[in-house]
Amino acid sequence: MSRNILVVVFSLLLVVPAAQAAEGQWYIAPGAQWMDFNDDTGLDESWGFFAGLGFQLTERVSLELSTFEMDADTNLGGEVDLDHYKFDLFYDFDNSSPNWKPFVVAGMGNTKFEGENNTLLDIGAGIKYALSDRWEWRTAIRSYNYLDRDLEDSDLGIDTALIYYFGGDSAPRRSTASTRPEPAPEPAPEPASAPAPRDSDGDGVIDANDRCPDTPRNYAVDDNGCPIPVEEVARVELQVNFDFDRSEVKPEYFSEIEEVADFMEQYPDVVIELEGHTDSVGTEEYNRGLSQRRADAVREVLIDRFDVQGSRITATGFGESQPVASNDTSAGRAQNRRVMTVIIKTLQNYQPR
Repeated sequence: MSRNILVVVFSLLLVVPAAQAAEGQWYIAPGAQWMDFNDDTGLDESWGFFAGLGFQLTERVSLELSTFEMDADTNLGGEVDLDHYKFDLFYDFDNSSPNWKPFVVAGMGNTKFEGENNTLLDIGAGIKYALSDRWEWRTAIRSYNYLDRDLEDSDLGIDTALIYYFGGDSAPRRSTASTRPEPAPEPAPEPASAPAPRDSDGDGVIDANDRCPDTPRNYAVDDNGCPIPVEEVARVELQVNFDFDRSEVKPEYFSEIEEVADFMEQYPDVVIELEGHTDSVGTEEYNRGLSQRRADAVREVLIDRFDVQGSRITATGFGESQPVASNDTSAGRAQNRRVMTVIIKTLQNYQPR
């Protein structure tokens, strides 16, 4: 039972608040296997090769078919060929770290020991580390129990594998849009034999038909020689995310906040409302206060660091009432911990030529 206790203790140490793998992905998991056999088997510690094929059922749950083979040395100096085949179910725990994922695993299969098939049960825990979007390293410690063998203790195994995900699923936050009609067609040239009509301002409309003389040459004009009005929409978006239960603005967002300040300096009539939000952890009353403190913190950066008049900025905390992502995952909760604003300015201008 001591090895079972070791596996359980290791599992409990890993139950801490991880980014989840993408649902619907397949993966392969080649690696190495080490076994510390029960003394009653008469086998020494041995290494072998491990291989697995898995499918990500949900963000946290995956199913894997695996096998490992090894030639185990016996206490008497011989060798025993061991072949293991099993199905395992993995469950990843939620974790604040984007790269590290603790997990637990349980499975059932068959092992061929000294020419005889034995039903195999395993339970264990481990840790995964994301190397990239597709690659992951995984190590687990497991207890192996055999239903068809009368042993006082279980075998202890450690496997490590390099996982490759394939299949499954692997917007700019700021933009400026404008609406401009097509330029007016150039007037048809007069016949060569006719005298050239006079066009004093060079806008393409002869003076006899030009109702807007002296039009700047960089403006497109209509058939009457008048500049063509066009509305342009200047837009800027701001989203500042916060650490859990914190309201301090991280310096990495100062450049984005400065863009808002520059926009407000360019358009002095613009006023903004900062909206503060939280995830669903905590009481509604506490989260309303936390979201207000976050909105106020961004407002203070605009005022103190970038000299924006306080009368042009309002800040309102909405608590946890307006999530933009699921609060069931750490990634979703991180998106919900935010202060945001959208500024739209409609500009009256003239279509350029």
